[in-house]
Amino acid sequence: MKGLIVFDWDGTIVNEPEFSKKWFSGTLDEVIKKERGEEGFRVLQECRKNFNGKGELALFALDIPYREWAKEMIDASLDLIKPQPRLVRQIRELQVKKVIFTGTPVKLVIRMVEKIGFTRQDFNLIIGWEEPEWFPIKWNCSPLVFRYILNKFQINPQDAWSVGDDWKTDLKPAQVIGMRTAKIGKLGGKPTLCVPSLQEFLKHIKGGDKDGGDD
Repeated sequence: MKGLIVFDWDGTIVNEPEFSKKWFSGTLDEVIKKERGEEGFRVLQECRKNFNGKGELALFALDIPYREWAKEMIDASLDLIKPQPRLVRQIRELQVKKVIFTGTPVKLVIRMVEKIGFTRQDFNLIIGWEEPEWFPIKWNCSPLVFRYILNKFQINPQDAWSVGDDWKTDLKPAQVIGMRTAKIGKLGGKPTLCVPSLQEFLKHIKGGDKDGGDD
C-alpha cells in the first residue's frame, strides 16, 4: 500500500515521563545553569511557562548551542525505557513508509529505537539533530522538511499523515502542504484527527482509513 506516516518521537512513540524528567528536563536545567547561571534558569522557567513546557527554547533565547545539551543527552542511561512489543508489532504491520522526525539527537533516537524493540530498518528515515546544526531543524516549524520527505518517497500529500503531540512543530507545517494530521493526547490546533494515544491512531489506520495507508 502506497502511503507514508511521519512520527514525532518524544511524547508520541516514546512516552516515558520519568525518563524525560531525568534526561531531558534534568540535563537541560544543568546545562543552562552551567552556561548562564540563575538568570539563565529564570529564562528557562519562563519558556516552560509560556511555550507549552518547551524549556529547550531557552537555549535559543540564551544563545547556547544545542550541542551543549545534546552532549548530555546522547549517552543517557536507558534503564527507564521499557520494551513495547505490542507497539513494535503494530507499527511493523503498517504497509507504508515510516519516518521519525524529531528534535532529539539522532544517536539517542537510534539507541531508544533498539531498546523499545525496533530495529533501525523498521523506519525508512530518521531525521533529528546532528552536528553541525546549531539547533534542530524541527524547531523551524517549516513545511520544507515535510515536502522533502514526500518528494524523497514519491508520496502525494493526501496519502500521508504526520502524527505528534505538538500542533506547532509536528502537525501544522505538514497540514499546510496538504498532509493529514493526528494529534496525540492534549487538544489544540486544528488537526485532521485527535486521539488520546498513538495506539488509538494505529487502530484508526488499521480500521479502514484507506487514504492513510491501511492494510
